Amino acid sequence: MKKLLLVAAAFAAFSSAPAVAADMAVKAARPAAVAVYNWTGFYIGVNAGGGMASSRFDDPCFYCSSATPTSGFFTGGGQIGANYQFGAGLIGLEADVNWNSSFKDGLIGGDDTNALRVNNRAEVSGTVRARAGLVMSNAMVYVTGGFAWANIDQRGTELSNRTNNVIPFGLPTGITANASHTAYGAVIGAGVEFMLSPNWIVGMEYLHTMYEDTRANLIAATETSACGANIPASSCFIGSQLTTDVGRVRASYKF
Repeated sequence: MKKLLLVAAAFAAFSSAPAVAADMAVKAARPAAVAVYNWTGFYIGVNAGGGMASSRFDDPCFYCSSATPTSGFFTGGGQIGANYQFGAGLIGLEADVNWNSSFKDGLIGGDDTNALRVNNRAEVSGTVRARAGLVMSNAMVYVTGGFAWANIDQRGTELSNRTNNVIPFGLPTGITANASHTAYGAVIGAGVEFMLSPNWIVGMEYLHTMYEDTRANLIAATETSACGANIPASSCFIGSQLTTDVGRVRASYKF
């Protein structure tokens, strides 16, 4: 009788083993938890890149000429902003300030007795922009647009342009066209960002910025209007308009 009971118990244990193993296999096959990325929050970061700057210079026919020097430049700065995510959508607001390298000179009146060397510099510039994006897990693509500003130093120096001039070739004649402005404009662009962790975001973006027209009066060495009686002093100026196209990489820390 005892032998019969032992055989029955052993058979029952052996029969239940596959069920336990199967249960363990089912539990082991459960998928790992999927990471959830949340883009909502404030952030601060840095950016760096380069671009092209184009400055259009013209005058009301003191030289009867114009110039549009275009050149590359470097830029670097910082940004601060905030995002709000709703489902796969995102809206945000961002402000940035950048420092820029110098732009190329141009020449107005190159066929005249004298010529004016002109240049724009915008060492400090910034934007305030809205952003709207599409979130795909840890990636986000967006468009952006808003308000731009730049501290523009407009410079013009007249040079002797003939070897038989009273003033030797290439030397200043005393006429200048210098002015400093805070110019305003509009900016549009697009970009892509990737969330590396809950706090770190990297990305790249393109921005096209067009600033308002500025002007610098033509002044003689006597500090009077350089145009004389031919052109009213109110119209004796060099006009300028700056446009930039920038591509840059960026890194931000999200709080």
